[in-house]
Amino acid sequence: MKKLMTVLSVLLTTSFAQATTFHTPDQAFLEAVGKVGITQANWDHGKNAKLVMQNAYRFTHYVELEQGSFIHDLGEAKGFNLSNVQGYDLDGALPMDELLRDRLNTEALVILKNGKLIDEYYWSGMDKDSTHLQMSVTKSFTSITLQTLVAEGKVNMNSLITDYLPELKASPSFAKATVQEVADMRSGIKIIFSPGRNWDERMSNVQEWNGKNLYPELRSIIDYAKLVDVRTDYAKGEMYDYQDINTEMLGMIIARVTDKPLTEAMENRLWKKVGFGNKAKFMSNSTGEAVGSGGLNVTPRDIAIMMDVLVNDGKNRNGDQIVPKSFVDSLLAGNDKVRTAWTNGSESKMATNGWYKDQIRTFDIRGHKFLAFVGIHGQVTIGEPSTGIVFHLNAAQDEMQAKRTVALTFLGVVPTLLEAIN
Repeated sequence: MKKLMTVLSVLLTTSFAQATTFHTPDQAFLEAVGKVGITQANWDHGKNAKLVMQNAYRFTHYVELEQGSFIHDLGEAKGFNLSNVQGYDLDGALPMDELLRDRLNTEALVILKNGKLIDEYYWSGMDKDSTHLQMSVTKSFTSITLQTLVAEGKVNMNSLITDYLPELKASPSFAKATVQEVADMRSGIKIIFSPGRNWDERMSNVQEWNGKNLYPELRSIIDYAKLVDVRTDYAKGEMYDYQDINTEMLGMIIARVTDKPLTEAMENRLWKKVGFGNKAKFMSNSTGEAVGSGGLNVTPRDIAIMMDVLVNDGKNRNGDQIVPKSFVDSLLAGNDKVRTAWTNGSESKMATNGWYKDQIRTFDIRGHKFLAFVGIHGQVTIGEPSTGIVFHLNAAQDEMQAKRTVALTFLGVVPTLLEAIN
């Protein structure tokens, strides 16, 4: 009997080791950066971006996601000379490599066409195997994971979110929102920002984004979601309002439906299937509840490979259908609801011909219709299905959502690169 229990113990341990692996904050790293004034409390300040974007996961608990047996072979770089592409800042023309590196604090650029590597550039100590915090690009990965469940009939986007998360039935905001409205950032919630933040610090506390949770009564992100208020200026569904807690609720739905943490569901449904070349590091709190709206640390190549799936009608380059083609088509087509909501939101001031659907933006700028994953410090992934072009920019900008850098990127850099690559 004792021998049998020992064998079972080994089998269970082996099984656990093959799933996601949990890590605690890197104490040696925290001690080293603490000597120059960077702590868990302030690591995410923009002034620290050039250091921490490549090391963000070291400040928090995180879960490591394993890749599968199929690895997308990007091939050898065909070559693309950025210096020969002319970009423009407000003071005039610059070679594109200088514009990206010196004006936009870009640390990596990976360019694909039809799933093959055109070229890649790395600065600031990065290389092809370096991970980088993707911030809100994470949202797109959470949404794509959800869509795998929709494809299996396990989630209905038109159902109320409370069908999956009944704890929210008493919520003044989420109680009447559909899963689709939450995914489109049209849920009608109202967030009161903490001073100096673009979010409510209670949410980042329960996620232990900056160290110990100072609100111990909030044990899970869903505890915080119950407290979120409701808008009174726009009816539910009418306004695009970009709030992280919407994505976190999508992550909770994934966990409920699969009976697994978001990280494990994403590992099984994306990381082991898409063709990623490296492990991912997904930031979480001490209970392993992942930051589904902004905690993914991955290589630039792997982000580009995810977008390539969408450009390739939802298939990886092994021919496996990751998400339905109909989902990709719906992103590109949009609908009256997301267009109206976009018009009522702040981002329409930069790009009138665009929309936000299922945690992914679609733009039509200078004749280029493209999908975009977007992070707050200049992490941008672009996919143009009509040409098969994908590129990913990893930046470490010190100011979040600065008007100049956002406009420079989307109105200038993106269409210029699409034209030059094509």
